[in-house]
Amino acid sequence: MNNTTNLPTWTTLERESFFAAIARHRSAARRITLLSNACAFALGVVVAILMSPLFYAVLGLLLDIVNFIVPMPDLFKITMDNVMPIIDALDSPQSVPLARLVYIGATAALPGVVVMGFVMLALSRIMREATMSGAGNFTVRAADPTVLAEQRFGNVVHEMAVAANLKLPRVFIIDSDAANAAAFGEDGDHTTIVMSSGMLASLSRDEMQGVAAHLVGSIANGDMAVGTQVATTLSLFGLVARLSEFMSDKEGALRFLKLLRTAMRHGSSTADGELALELTNPFSSTRPPVQREVDPDKLANKSDWRALLWMPLAGPLLITGFFGGMLSMLLLSPLLAWAWRRRKLLADATAVRLTRNPNALGEALIKVIGMPTAGAFAPWSAHMSVVHSELIGAKGMFGSAGAKMFPALAKRIRALAGMGATLTVPTARSNWQRVPVKIKLLVVPLLALCGALLCVVVYLLALVSVALSGMFTWVPAVILDAILR
Repeated sequence: MNNTTNLPTWTTLERESFFAAIARHRSAARRITLLSNACAFALGVVVAILMSPLFYAVLGLLLDIVNFIVPMPDLFKITMDNVMPIIDALDSPQSVPLARLVYIGATAALPGVVVMGFVMLALSRIMREATMSGAGNFTVRAADPTVLAEQRFGNVVHEMAVAANLKLPRVFIIDSDAANAAAFGEDGDHTTIVMSSGMLASLSRDEMQGVAAHLVGSIANGDMAVGTQVATTLSLFGLVARLSEFMSDKEGALRFLKLLRTAMRHGSSTADGELALELTNPFSSTRPPVQREVDPDKLANKSDWRALLWMPLAGPLLITGFFGGMLSMLLLSPLLAWAWRRRKLLADATAVRLTRNPNALGEALIKVIGMPTAGAFAPWSAHMSVVHSELIGAKGMFGSAGAKMFPALAKRIRALAGMGATLTVPTARSNWQRVPVKIKLLVVPLLALCGALLCVVVYLLALVSVALSGMFTWVPAVILDAILR
């Protein structure tokens, strides 16, 4: 049941300065980001190794074809000479030197890492364009200087940009009843700040200044680049997971390839954003499947020959795609969301530094409680907004069903109170607070058990992937190599 609570007022000695809060949140965000980057790198290397039979098979067959014109080394023979001693020593792994294992692993991962690097560069450009306001499914307009509220908002944005020593962002208004505002841009020098008319109508000038300071602080803290990096990292593994769908969903594969081709064009567009949403949410389709009447006999015949063609890709794509998508969803996505929540608290503390008024942002956040926040911005850009937006129909990283990208409003308001805000905030017990202590104590061992089971599943998936790759990818490639050589 909701009630009204006065947050405690700390003494001068108890109060945390905004400088200390900024340093604390920046340090925590940096540590979590380093951890998530390390996990992303390790996951990328594992995915590259699991897909290496496919890369080496294609490269080896290409060398065999070129060998008819120019003498080329036999890549299959070189690979087998290096791998067979390790396979023969599986009964006594300790007999294989560690340096040898590292060398084989690095060699196996090299083609995949190179390919993933090029894909990462392409996705990075797409994600940068997706976070620009022009890529959204919303229409913005310039602030009207004859409307007092819009003139004030433009003024306070420019004031905060000057205080933060930034280039003046462009200021736009979106006509929407949702109460929210967001910052967009390729980098800190090319930014746009957008506020909904619903939020604009409900805020005083001081509260507008607090919201503007949060957004400008987010820009000053480098969140434009970090947000793009988060989306790019997730989209890379989302792409790996999507590749596995192509084996069973022809319509989905064609639609995805068409979307990818459109998004690869230079310039921001809605396709960039749609691709970002699909890649960061690889286990659910963002569009309903097309229902068509199909002749069962014709479908069975097609399935037979299509299944045979896809067999060489079963191990490298099907298992590896599921592996990459699962670990991205269960491990990488929560870590990146955790780091992003810290960055939102960092932007709040930076807002206090810019305004020297902790009540300004706090009172704006309190007004947002109970107001609609959904619908103002597109799902792929909502993480750059001031408050969390429940995105209807969107799941995964940027949706309500995925890892939360925003700290709870109550937590943000308490943090502002710790920096000197004197606020009265409506509070309610969360679902977690209603859980009995005994049940909470069971959560840690259950999480540890789930982690152990996940490690077992990953190990088994790796074995299955290697077995399928050897049976359906490597063996046919070796037979073709023998014929061509």
